[in-house]
Amino acid sequence: MAKCRLGRTAALTQRPQFQAEEDSTSRSTGVGSSGPRAGRRYRTSLYLIVSTAALALGLTACGSPAAAPKSSSTTSSSTATSTTTTTVVSSADAAVLTAYRAGWAAYEHAVATANPADPELDATMVNPVLHQVIGNLVTYNTEGIVGKGSIVLYPHVASIDGTSATVLDCAYSSSFLVYKKTGKQVPPVAKPEHDADKATLVLVGSTWKTKSRKITEGSCPAGY
Repeated sequence: MAKCRLGRTAALTQRPQFQAEEDSTSRSTGVGSSGPRAGRRYRTSLYLIVSTAALALGLTACGSPAAAPKSSSTTSSSTATSTTTTTVVSSADAAVLTAYRAGWAAYEHAVATANPADPELDATMVNPVLHQVIGNLVTYNTEGIVGKGSIVLYPHVASIDGTSATVLDCAYSSSFLVYKKTGKQVPPVAKPEHDADKATLVLVGSTWKTKSRKITEGSCPAGY
């Protein structure tokens, strides 16, 4: 049985079904027409300064990202001011992001029972992704497979033009597929990880719906 993964599979679907949209370097995340596939889940030069104090600061800056920079012993008479940056999301962007999240929620709801007739799918997706998701769910249902786990989304709108929008996400998926009768995970067992999701949404009437997804496992999307 091939690897299976809930989440990043086109996220809503099997990896094989999304092969046409994904880069050749993307790893499979879902179940294809040949059977369920398990996806895997989210994994300087120093300038020479004569001053000993400056050298210490330089070493700190070039160390591990987790290391906190050392404070300078030099006092300054100037008063430090803090700056707060606020990101304002337009109403159009907010509507797109709401629709993007709704598409994922619909998938998780349907895959929990392997229900290809779940009305939430049609309400949040259009072809080709709708057709792919339904096809995968039919396969899951036939083979007695359901989805478990969760997907945490961190999306933002990369572009929006009239009736089309692109969303980039670095989703964290701990989702997986199990055999309903035994409760055992569809092999091989994989660890949670971050996956790149580049989704296209279109405006249908007054409703945004997901049209396509491109999933790349184990990394965030370029430009994220």
